[in-house]
Amino acid sequence: MAPGGRRTSAPSCERTPYRAGSGNGSKNACASLRGWLPDGTYKVEFHRTNFDGDINGYVIKLSDKRCRNNGASGTKRTALFVHSEMKPNGGQGRIESERWDGPGDYYSQGCIKLKPADIKNLFAKAGRYGWPKTLTVK
Repeated sequence: MAPGGRRTSAPSCERTPYRAGSGNGSKNACASLRGWLPDGTYKVEFHRTNFDGDINGYVIKLSDKRCRNNGASGTKRTALFVHSEMKPNGGQGRIESERWDGPGDYYSQGCIKLKPADIKNLFAKAGRYGWPKTLTVK
């Protein structure tokens, strides 16, 4: 309660839809390095704007997740990120993995990919409203 007994509410958040891709066309969540991410809740392990590795730039690292295969526990999916195609400094590069060329770049090795402008917008909003501790995929 605020002074004077008035009820206060949390700051409102805005929802912004982003087009995203996951996998290389396979909808099989148990297919490592090519399928969609398994449904479920993931822990946000870290987020960085200057990541330098197999993927670069703006990244959100998600926890590992075991897929379900006809109700049974299946493949453990690892190295899961939300990312784009960019240089470690967030700019566009000359090599294919560091530049966004269009819709074909939504394909991934099982991560979630956003175009560079969208992931930068997502980071700005998360910085303004606060970073979530989890991400849910449905």
